Amino acid sequence: MEKTKRTKLGMYLSFGVTILTIVLVLKLLNWIPSSFQKEDIRKYKTVEDVKANLKGARVYVPAYFPEKIKWPPAEIFAQKKPFLLIMMHFAHIDSMDIALSVYQADSKANFEPRRDILYVKKESSLSIKGREGRLVMAVCRGNERCNSLSLEEGRFRLTLVADDTPEQLIKMAESMLHGE
Repeated sequence: MEKTKRTKLGMYLSFGVTILTIVLVLKLLNWIPSSFQKEDIRKYKTVEDVKANLKGARVYVPAYFPEKIKWPPAEIFAQKKPFLLIMMHFAHIDSMDIALSVYQADSKANFEPRRDILYVKKESSLSIKGREGRLVMAVCRGNERCNSLSLEEGRFRLTLVADDTPEQLIKMAESMLHGE
């Protein structure tokens, strides 16, 4: 009887150790690819985390926000390769709907933010602190305003997309730039 209890206890222990070993091996197999794929787009919690990971790269963030936009960003994504790209999405103050998206991409890359544009109402060129920019007033899915402003700053193309007025977009873009 004593021997039977020891045998059963040994079987349970062996089964437990086997399950634990399998779980650890699966976790290790899941971790290995992520350790080699450091260049994929990753989600970050704070702007400071992005700055720390992209050592040496300037991260452009508006200093001015209309009152209806909530700080900090609701989502931040960034990648180093195949080209530097930072995407920040800011929510409305009273909901989690995206009010503003800021894209910072290497200007040599052929990156254009995806938007569900139904039609463009007006496109125009403008100068913001000495930088040539492009303002697009458009209507997107759900008949919502989705205006955008793009400009080149150093080695980056900055694009702001918002459900706000062109005047507010220009103010936010101006607050991101130094000089003139």
